Amino acid sequence: MHEWPLVIFTLLVQGSVGLTVFTTWALISASSTLNVKAKYSVGLPAMFVAFIVGALGLMASTAHLGYPLNAFHALTHFGSSWLSREIVFASLYLAVLGLATWIALLKKQVFTMLLLLASLLGLFDIACMSAIYLHASVVTWMHFNTFVMFFGTTLSLGAVACLWVFAIQTRLPMQAVRKFMVTAVLILFGVTLLRLLVQPLYMTYLATVSLSDVVTFPHQPLDAFKDQRVLRLAAWVTLVVGACLLALSLRSGGIRKALLVLGGGLVVVAEVLLRFSFFSIN
Repeated sequence: MHEWPLVIFTLLVQGSVGLTVFTTWALISASSTLNVKAKYSVGLPAMFVAFIVGALGLMASTAHLGYPLNAFHALTHFGSSWLSREIVFASLYLAVLGLATWIALLKKQVFTMLLLLASLLGLFDIACMSAIYLHASVVTWMHFNTFVMFFGTTLSLGAVACLWVFAIQTRLPMQAVRKFMVTAVLILFGVTLLRLLVQPLYMTYLATVSLSDVVTFPHQPLDAFKDQRVLRLAAWVTLVVGACLLALSLRSGGIRKALLVLGGGLVVVAEVLLRFSFFSIN
């Protein structure tokens, strides 16, 4: 397994995009409840964290692809290469998010339209990132499950990060905070259920591929996939348990921060395990 840079890169960028998406949604949906100062107190920490995490993700990618140093040259292949499109959208996403964060620092105000633009660019980036592997010659990646897993990770990590950001806010109306956090947990449950429902279809596809004796030289992705069955099971169980603990953390009208941290931590661990399994093709 020599793909740790890709594991780190994809998880950090997807987590960054997810946090930006959830922050944008929270600020827009609560526009009538939160004043400018409250939006700033919530939005700035989330934006800053999302920018740092995204930047670290791009830095991690240089250990594998030399990216983003060659991003300028990639522009010439935008029309034909998913990798080039991913580089362009990742760069644009980080640039717009950085600009939004910088303006918020200067103006003491979060401009949600800039955040919305960053969110859209980030989602396009995740789509391009998914397409890179979907169109690769690795049979365990060549299924729409890759899109489901990548976008699922984006929303799962984004929900956890935003839950943690909201949990440390003390100046916001508790009713508004709880409403958002409950909705975020429901989205996390929905995304997890969707990912689990796709797995039988994915396994059927892999069974069909194995019957055709497809070999992806020099890798043995099907053999590696079978060897990772215990790891994947542990990851799915950890993800479900983490989601349940996050739901329990919001019971009784308050926020149980210990359960919130533990549940969110388990979700993060599960995503790392699933991504490790995804890239273990040798």
